[in-house]
Amino acid sequence: MSTIDRQRWDAKYARQSVSDTLSADPWLCEILTDVPPGRALELACGLGHNAIWLATAGWQVDAVDVSPIGLELARQLAVDHSANVHWILGDLDSFVPAAACYDLIIVFRFLEREKLPERICRSLVTGGRLIYETFGPGQMDRSDNHLKNPDFVLATGELPGLFPSLQTIHYEERVLPDRCVARLVAHRATED
Repeated sequence: MSTIDRQRWDAKYARQSVSDTLSADPWLCEILTDVPPGRALELACGLGHNAIWLATAGWQVDAVDVSPIGLELARQLAVDHSANVHWILGDLDSFVPAAACYDLIIVFRFLEREKLPERICRSLVTGGRLIYETFGPGQMDRSDNHLKNPDFVLATGELPGLFPSLQTIHYEERVLPDRCVARLVAHRATED
């Protein structure tokens, strides 16, 4: 991300205050119902709701975002929920997570096709799981679409192809009330 991207996110978060409630993504909560906690990484964590929810469920969580203002709001929310999250200020264009380190990596509403998929695959332990949801086919056609750049939207069937070394457990494209998404659950079956 560029400095302009960081400034844009900082400006958005500067207009917000710490949330009164913790609102993790319902699909994430559903997918992890029977998964035992381990070490997790959230990329592009924003205000931290998913990372905090993971921590309250027993996960050891690292959470990365480009916005220091967003991370400060997330830190405050974590304190309110007695959640211990390791917050990392980082640009996902250059951030490289440790290899074979995470049992779970989650990404919501962020897309970078060139470097991030390979970095995610390397960072999962054998058996580690990826949960990924971002904007999918149909998003640009919505009357409530806020995206200006179609490069931030996946093509039909594209998401699993970004992770050829992972084994797909579940993939779907859905129209939700507020967005169109592609959702992937995959795991690293073997060491590379």
